[in-house]
This record gives sequence, structure tokens and C-alpha cells, in this order.
Amino acid sequence: MQSTAQTQLNSDREVELEAMEALEAIRPSSADAVKGATGSNAGGPPEKVERKFLVGEVPKVLGLGEGLAVAQGYLAVEKDGTEVRVRQTGKTTSLLVKTGATQGGIEVEVPITAEQAAALWPLTEGRRMSKVTYHLDVADTPVTLDMYEGQLSWLRIAEAEFKGPTSAEAFSPPPWFKREVTDLAAYRHSNLARE
Repeated sequence: MQSTAQTQLNSDREVELEAMEALEAIRPSSADAVKGATGSNAGGPPEKVERKFLVGEVPKVLGLGEGLAVAQGYLAVEKDGTEVRVRQTGKTTSLLVKTGATQGGIEVEVPITAEQAAALWPLTEGRRMSKVTYHLDVADTPVTLDMYEGQLSWLRIAEAEFKGPTSAEAFSPPPWFKREVTDLAAYRHSNLARE
């Protein structure tokens, strides 16, 4: 019969293997890399485009309701923008692998147990953040409003999601959206988590 420590070690190895398999599944082949370099997306899923804005005072008329608590910690952040993070959203825990820091990156999320998340969480020390997320529509555009907590409690970011570059460029932000920070590395979650 296995000891508790051995069972936990085996469980941790399973999580690590799942993360490696998820990363291998999304790593582009050399043909994909050439396609990505030319900007071609023929035959692939529709390109999702996001724009991020700093937010001033949120209008009360929006009636945000109850938000969803999110805590995430980073296990690895590479220079090319690849990230591996542990996330707890409400009662759900997952391991998330994301490639690329710019538009067109790929995300793969693997569900993990609360015990597995707890075992990995100490490895994220110094690279954590928490926020409350609200989902709303602004001018028929889906928007995620993130209100950060802890040392980032001063920060609010709205992320608008579009089906392609044309609709993203046509979007006219409301007055409570302030400066656009879409391409500013300082506002990436992996960098905010180091604050």
C-alpha cells in the first residue's frame, strides 16, 4: 500500500504530465509557424481579437451584480509569452497553458482537482494575483471587467472581445473606458502578478 506522500507525488506527476501534453498539443509545427508568420488563418478557427482598456469610475447604471472571484499563480513565464498558470475560478481549479503574448496565441485549460491546485500553489510564490470578474455587454460587444484585489486594488481593466480585426477597429469605447493598454506588456497578467 502506498504512503500518503507517495500518492501525492504520483498525483503531482500526473498534473505535470498533463501540462506537458497540453503544451505539446499546442506547439505549432514548422508549417504552422510559417502560416503564422504570414498572418494566414485559412481553414482555422475564427481569429479572436481582444482590446484592453484601463477603467475609470464604473457607471452605477451597469448594475454589475455578483462577480466571479479568480485567483491565479504562475508556474512558468517564458520570454516568448508562453505561460503555465494555476487558476481557481469560483470552485473550479485548472492548469492553463498559453502560448504567445500577442493576438493569435493559443490557450489550453486542463481541469485539476483542488488538491492538485493546492500542491502546485506554493510553486507560484511571488507570481500571484486575484481579482473579481464581471461579464457585461458594451455596445453589443462582450466585455470582461476585472477589478483587482490586494496590492493591485487600484487597478480596473475592461477587456472587449471581437470576432475579428475589422470589428475591433470599429469599436468606439465608452467614456468610462480610459487609456487603451492592449499592447502594453506591463498590463499582462503575468507581469501584474509580480507586483
